[in-house]
Amino acid sequence: MTPTDIKAALKELGGGANKRLGQHFLIDAAALSTVVETAGIRPGDQVLEVGPGFGALTQALLDRGAEVVAIEQDRRFVEYLNPRLSPQRGRSVRVVQGDAAAVHWHTLIGEGTWKFVSNLPYAITSLALRKALWAPKPPDIAVVLVQREVAERATTVANGTKSQKLGGKTSLLSLMVALATSSVCVVRRVPPGAFYPPPQVDSAVMRMVPMPTPERMKRWGIDPERIMQIAKLGFAHPRKMLGSNLKLYAAHMKEAGIAYETRAEDVSPDDWARLARSVHGA
Repeated sequence: MTPTDIKAALKELGGGANKRLGQHFLIDAAALSTVVETAGIRPGDQVLEVGPGFGALTQALLDRGAEVVAIEQDRRFVEYLNPRLSPQRGRSVRVVQGDAAAVHWHTLIGEGTWKFVSNLPYAITSLALRKALWAPKPPDIAVVLVQREVAERATTVANGTKSQKLGGKTSLLSLMVALATSSVCVVRRVPPGAFYPPPQVDSAVMRMVPMPTPERMKRWGIDPERIMQIAKLGFAHPRKMLGSNLKLYAAHMKEAGIAYETRAEDVSPDDWARLARSVHGA
């Protein structure tokens, strides 16, 4: 769809893009193709999508033979998509109306293998990645369009590298991604003009391969959930020294080789894991 098509369709639906839901519709064919190609979609693949909007990505997935379950919070788009997708694709697509934060994903995807492919609304990036990567049965692969800085930070932290812009700074989101994946990379940068309405920041296609759940304990030496519990306390006041946020764990910080004056953003995933092992005697 072109911007003109989207404007007309939105007018027909009785309003504009919902800013609260972070609606930016992908209109760039090259970026769309990159997402689908990166996900390696094959006939019969089960794909979960969040925020399909007008269904450009949904249709591209269907064209590759995927079985798609799409969660859409805006009822207008559910009513728009269902009559357009269902008749031509039979049972290979389901558009479910609901808040992705509240919907139980496992009841939609079942026990089989699946892939997570989405143009994610910025506001729910962290929540959606948490639900996908930390699911009881995580997807084989996750390919998402997210804010460029989020993608680059997650990649640098997961890979233990640094970028000129971001350094090696950790965020709670990038730590969560690093703890749950065996591979993370930025595939393509996507400018604001690839969307309508255009966002105010660049986006990126990010590819993640979740680490099988049994391997996470082996990799980190402790249940990653316990690492995240301590990290959440550490990031409670990001500008404060970590020792101030984790006063009860001061002795454990020393044992883990983390200085009191350190800030949460300067602690690597391995350091967080070492601290959690000390706290829990693992």
